[in-house]
Amino acid sequence: MPGERVLLDAGVLIGALLTGDPRHAEARSLVEAARRGELDACTTAGILSEVYAALTWAQAQPPHAPAEAAQAVDLLVAPPSAIRVLEDGLQVALRTLDLAAKHNLTARRVHDARHAATALHAGITSVYTYDPDDWKVFAGDGLQIAGPPSILSRIKPTPA
Repeated sequence: MPGERVLLDAGVLIGALLTGDPRHAEARSLVEAARRGELDACTTAGILSEVYAALTWAQAQPPHAPAEAAQAVDLLVAPPSAIRVLEDGLQVALRTLDLAAKHNLTARRVHDARHAATALHAGITSVYTYDPDDWKVFAGDGLQIAGPPSILSRIKPTPA
């Protein structure tokens, strides 16, 4: 929705940074718009950690050395970037556990609950993600998938 702040999930940030990623062109355009403040966007510290992990993965295209990955992640959110990193804390941790239990999430899916709890705690209701199945579970909690366009065209059929 225009004018609404959106949460950028890891895949969007990863796609923007990895030139060998098939999502690169679309993701890069979105992330650059967010960095300039044209797309009102935020992310979480946990999502930034996932981005770092993906960049340093041996099969990343191209793979990044740890120092390069840290710098790339920093540049996503450091001034003059307009992408805001949401705060968390005890209330977010408790909401994470509530969401995980409510949706029967285990193992790595608990991280999805943490990202969702952080967004909801900050009043964010829209998510840009390349992993819609990870986020659909939180629709009843008030989160909706709002982008990127390639995902919206897959999950919301366009009227004829």
